[in-house]
Amino acid sequence: MSKSFTPEPLLPSAADLAAFEALFRQSSAIGATPAGGLHRLSASAEDGQVRDLFCAWLTAHGFEVRVDAVGNIFGLIIFDPAAPFILCGSHLDSQPSAGRFDGIYGVLAGAVAIASLARQMRERGEAPACNLAVVNWTNEEGARFQPSLIGSSVFTGAMGLEQAWACRDGDGVTLQDALRAIGYLGDNLVDLPVAGYVEIHVEQGPELESQGLAIGVVRETWAALKNRVRFDGEQNHTGPTPMAARRDALLAAAHAITAVRAEAELHGRAMHSSVGRLEIYPNSPNVVPSKVSALIEYRSRDVALLAAAGERLQALLEAIALKTNTAFEIESSVLREPAQLHPGFAELAYRVGQELGLPIGNSITVSGHDAISLNCKYPACLVFIPSSNGVSHNEAEYTRDEDMRNGLRMLTALLYRACSATGSFS
Repeated sequence: MSKSFTPEPLLPSAADLAAFEALFRQSSAIGATPAGGLHRLSASAEDGQVRDLFCAWLTAHGFEVRVDAVGNIFGLIIFDPAAPFILCGSHLDSQPSAGRFDGIYGVLAGAVAIASLARQMRERGEAPACNLAVVNWTNEEGARFQPSLIGSSVFTGAMGLEQAWACRDGDGVTLQDALRAIGYLGDNLVDLPVAGYVEIHVEQGPELESQGLAIGVVRETWAALKNRVRFDGEQNHTGPTPMAARRDALLAAAHAITAVRAEAELHGRAMHSSVGRLEIYPNSPNVVPSKVSALIEYRSRDVALLAAAGERLQALLEAIALKTNTAFEIESSVLREPAQLHPGFAELAYRVGQELGLPIGNSITVSGHDAISLNCKYPACLVFIPSSNGVSHNEAEYTRDEDMRNGLRMLTALLYRACSATGSFS
C-alpha cells in the first residue's frame, strides 16, 4: 500500500461484536446436528435457509445484494461507483455432519466488519479508495457437488458456467437445478473490478493453538493431486460364487486405499493422502460389487513428489487389476499447483496484527480455500484464527469466542487499511 498514508485502524464496537455473535448463533441453528455440529450441504434446503438469513441481514444493514448465475452472494457497500472493490468472504456450506465454524466464520465476520466500517467511515466523512463487498461462495466444500471451490472458480474464470451448472450430486441432481430449487440461481455473472480479496478462516490445524498465537498470516499453499478412479469388476452372488472366480471391484479399491496411505507414509510429514469417498454399485450385501469409484488425493508442497506419486499410482493400479482380475480407469486427474499468496498483502496483514497487539505468526495452508481461487487472478490475503485441538470437518470443531473476536478485530482493521490504500499492496 502507499507508504505516505497509514491510517489508524478502525475496530468493531461492542455492539458490532454482539451483532456478530447473534448472527453466528442464528447460523449455527440452521442444519444443526444433535452433537452440536452442522450438516448443511451446498444448495440444500438448509443452505437456502442460511442464505435467506444472510441476505436479510445484509439488506437490513444497507448492503446492495446481488446473486450471480452460480449462486454466489455478494453484499456490496459502494462509496464510489467508479472505484474497485476489496472483497472478503468464504462459504456457508458445510461437509456432512461437520462443524459450525469452517467457512461460516469468514462470511459472517466479513459482513459485520464491512457494516462496521461503512458506519464508522460515513460518520467520519471518509471516502476510501475502494468499495467493499462480502461474498458467500457456492460449493466451496465439494461435498455434494464435485469439484470443490466451484463458485469462486467460476468468478475468476477458471471454470465455465455451463460446466459448473452440469455438476451432479449422488442422486443425479445438477447444481443448476439445485440452486433453482432454493431460489439462488441468478440471471448473470457478477462482474466487479477487484483490487484485492481477504479471507479469514479457522486454521483447521493445531499450529496456532500450540504456539499460543491468535493470528496466522498464510504465506503459501500446498499442492494437491486429485484423481477419480473407477474400478470395474463383475456383479455376482456373494454366496455360491467361488472366491477364485470373483472379480470384486471393491476388493480392488481396498488394495488401492491401503497403498495410497502407504505412499504418504513413505514421505513422513512431506505428504498427506486420502481416499475420502467411495461409490459402490450395486452396494447390496449379497452381491459382489461390479463398480466402485474412489476419490484419491495426495497433498504436498513438492509438485515433483506428487508427480512421482501419480506415476506410482498408475503402476499400482495396473498391478491391482492383474491381481484381482478387474479393470480400472482414471476418469479424471487434476493438479492444484502450490502458490505463494500476495506478499505485499500478507505483509500488510502482519503489520496490522502487530499494531493491534495480537500474537501473530506465519502460516501455510494444506486445505483448499476460496482465497486460493482468487489468488490466481487478484491480490489475495488469507488469515487464520486458532482451531481447538486442530479438529475440523467434525462436529467437535471449535474455536473460542475470544479467538473469533480477535479475528473480527483483525479483519475489520485489515479491510480498513486495504480499502484506504491509495496504491498497491507492495
